[in-house]
Amino acid sequence: MKKQLLAGVFIIVTSVLLNAEVAIDIGEIVVVDKKDDSLSKTFTSKTVEKGKNIYVPDILQYEPEVDVKRRSVISDNADMISIRGLSGSRILLNLNGRSLNAAGVVGGYYNDWSTIPMDNIEKIQIIKGGSDVKYGNNALGGVINIITKKPTEKLETGLFSSYGFAKDIDYIENFRAYSSYKKGIFGYSISGSYSKSDEFLWNNDYEAKNISGNFYFDMPYDGELSIGTQYTNTKRGFIINNRKSTNPTDPLFYQKINPDYPLASGEIIAPGWGNIFQPGPGSYWDKEKTYLDLGYKQPIGDYFAEFKIYKNIENRFEKNYSSHLTSNTYTDGILVLNRKVESDRSWGSYLNIKRELEKHNLETGFEYKYLGYGDIKAFYYDKTYNNNVTYTGGPQSQEGNVYALYIKDEYKLNDNLSILPGLRYDYYKVNPLNGSTVKKLDDSYLSKSLSLSYKLSDKTKFLLSGYIKSRTPQMPEVYWWSQGLTGGTNDLKSEKNNAIEFSLSHKFSEEQKITLSAFNYNIDDYIMFRFGINPGNKRAVYNIDNVHIYGGSLDYRGRYNKINYYANITIQKSKKGYDMYDQAKLTNELDYMPKFKLNLGAEWELNEKNSFSFNWRFVDNQKSLENYLNFATSYFVLYTIKSYNLFDFEYKFKYSKNLDFSLYAQNLFNESYSERFGYPMPGRVIGVTGKLNF
Repeated sequence: MKKQLLAGVFIIVTSVLLNAEVAIDIGEIVVVDKKDDSLSKTFTSKTVEKGKNIYVPDILQYEPEVDVKRRSVISDNADMISIRGLSGSRILLNLNGRSLNAAGVVGGYYNDWSTIPMDNIEKIQIIKGGSDVKYGNNALGGVINIITKKPTEKLETGLFSSYGFAKDIDYIENFRAYSSYKKGIFGYSISGSYSKSDEFLWNNDYEAKNISGNFYFDMPYDGELSIGTQYTNTKRGFIINNRKSTNPTDPLFYQKINPDYPLASGEIIAPGWGNIFQPGPGSYWDKEKTYLDLGYKQPIGDYFAEFKIYKNIENRFEKNYSSHLTSNTYTDGILVLNRKVESDRSWGSYLNIKRELEKHNLETGFEYKYLGYGDIKAFYYDKTYNNNVTYTGGPQSQEGNVYALYIKDEYKLNDNLSILPGLRYDYYKVNPLNGSTVKKLDDSYLSKSLSLSYKLSDKTKFLLSGYIKSRTPQMPEVYWWSQGLTGGTNDLKSEKNNAIEFSLSHKFSEEQKITLSAFNYNIDDYIMFRFGINPGNKRAVYNIDNVHIYGGSLDYRGRYNKINYYANITIQKSKKGYDMYDQAKLTNELDYMPKFKLNLGAEWELNEKNSFSFNWRFVDNQKSLENYLNFATSYFVLYTIKSYNLFDFEYKFKYSKNLDFSLYAQNLFNESYSERFGYPMPGRVIGVTGKLNF
């Protein structure tokens, strides 16, 4: 591993000696309300219309080296995105520079995509891998930067609506509105959205409301003050298990309890175990999340400084109702749990300073994050239904603190060749609170990165990066390491990724481009998180000595006459070392990592008023190691999630300069497929959209 990294550094140094505009190669998706062909002619940008897309994953699913794994069409906040096989707590999600990653523990570490509707997004930046030291701790796999629309002196206002349905879904509704304007020293950008979906899986109906505002004030000496706020309210039904048996060796495992819904696995209301946490008909959460931001940007001579402070406030109001399948002495629909979970109280701040010299672009910064949540308040629970087990909720059991300092440079040796060294120091600390038995964890590390950017010509760019980057255990991992099956008796070490990345981009013309990329990751002490792997339904967090991930992609896009088209292919593989809980050695690969993925699409402008587009997505077989309990014995079963082909089609009609309509079909050929084991996706979805801009 270390030899491979040294080899990568040697290649960089050798290339510098040979001879060589730069920046870390960021894939950028420009999100527009109305297509502008000039936007698609930049070297690295792709342009997409918001249209029927409701959340960010709807767009990212067509990206090379990005995998999407959902449990439902729009109503899931579970782990959905992975970049080069790394997901969840290994991806940093930012909105206008501030972190959106939830604190975790109370329900697990997750990225809540329902808080980022498409109404006010202008750009999505994707940084694959961890070569940029500006981003740390949980950015091992990459960074997704969401950038909202900045106001201009031209008033922009838009309305959008869509309606869809499928054989087993009566409606999928989405409504959006936005407005932005700048007058004098003041500018604003505000938006709102409403989404609603009928249940497809048993009890997973969904409703979400979002309103956000960003306000900008021009300050003396070219400074800018920004204030941001966003509020999201999501009501989502918990998915109910629809299998007559939880034992996959029992034929009843493949028989439905409720014939009106697909055969599917359920979920557990977290955190907790027992009857009152098994969802019954009508169970749901009503979640409120608020983001608050205050930022300031200021040029000072040759320097440019940016400061931001932000706060997350999330509460979940949860109700569960009895199921006669859980307790045969109860009928369905009796309230058995009513509680409030203060699931996120995180906040953070950062200060970045840049200076551009003749041959250097220097940047340094400091970052602080507080990771925490509040109390769990049980207003009511049915002790009898819970087999006389007492449940009282409880106070916050732990908190986390992250301190980070980084420095990086872009050193231009000549007009074509630049090198980018970078260092980042992170200190991470988890403390138990309120008498909790959660173990304390202190860890720190120094990440090192060195990249080379070489412009072979005005049309061709080359980038090579070698780095060692670490990721400390996150709060949910620390909690279940100490409270779960291992009981904290083993050491829990930080991950260290010894990585080499490569990309080559060539522009055949202003309208045709191709990008080739490759990566090789050797991750020491990979942290594995397994759910409920013994009769007590305990979880296990532990290190795997090494995980090797490697692969690459080829991405081509262009325009011919009035046809925009793209095609990309991703090939990737993984190999893990000794897994202490896979004693049967059922697999030496990571879960949910297709070896092969292909995307193909085109948009054809028939005339000024009519156009149509299609997207085809093929995803290869995926493996999933699932745990089951049978007669007080816990065991693993390796499943294959079969490959699938999805074909989406959309016809657009431009009624006037400001008014558009479209007719779309997702999964046009009604493919039967799953993106996650145990959760089938719906078949063909038909819908219409309307869009008004003025």
